[in-house]
Amino acid sequence: MKKVDFGNVAKEYLKYRDDIPENLLKGLEKRGVEISGSKVADLGAGPGLLSKMLSNHGAIVDAVEPSEELIKVGKKFVGDDPRINFTQKYAEDTGLKPNTYDIVTVMRAWHWFDTEEAIKEIKRILKPGGHLIIMDSGFTSGIKVVKKSMKIIKNNASDKQLKAAGAKEDATQMINSFPVEWFDEWKYSRFDLLDLYKMDYDVTFTNEEWLGRLATVSWLAAFKEKKRKRTLEEVKEYLEKDKSKDSHKIPHVLSVAILQNRNKE
Repeated sequence: MKKVDFGNVAKEYLKYRDDIPENLLKGLEKRGVEISGSKVADLGAGPGLLSKMLSNHGAIVDAVEPSEELIKVGKKFVGDDPRINFTQKYAEDTGLKPNTYDIVTVMRAWHWFDTEEAIKEIKRILKPGGHLIIMDSGFTSGIKVVKKSMKIIKNNASDKQLKAAGAKEDATQMINSFPVEWFDEWKYSRFDLLDLYKMDYDVTFTNEEWLGRLATVSWLAAFKEKKRKRTLEEVKEYLEKDKSKDSHKIPHVLSVAILQNRNKE
């Protein structure tokens, strides 16, 4: 599985991936996940976009992120919020206290983990009966501007392919953006699937914002800087050809799996 260092695009990630729908946490609360007052471990936290949302809803958050660059911009983003603490560690070895957390969240990161090791670590830090919430969100490829942008990126890829990110590349089937293999892994590890759902929503981007958002996709983040800039310049030229359109409503989808750490029998 090819790893991608999103620290290469840390500033862009903070600025242009702030696209998590505001009603995400309300949806979780409606399904029995109590956010306010809960202690949360946010794994693969990036610059803390989800961590800040959780804090704003009254959670106490340990944001676990391996990238020094993402943590650096994240600390500036969350400011002096006393409810958020960043830890530069991996999901497979968080260094967090055992049997401490009411909730473990993973947003757009599970496919980058060594899931066998990450599950062991989550079982160690999560309280019995606690929730593991795995989420994925991103734009869909149905409209012209997305299709054309992806085609330009693909043409600049060394093998002229855009493979699914991380462990998703090996999936035999997908259910709500999650490889079917994950469900067996969760079940075997004694996590009960309480709910699985998705939300469709739109995000409007100016041309500049769309270029910034593209810079953070895993394919471009993996490019060397010179190649990444050249590819984005091609997309920019395409966008500027259509003088009638300087903003784009891009369809997105959020997929959520709510799991519960089964109590010891």
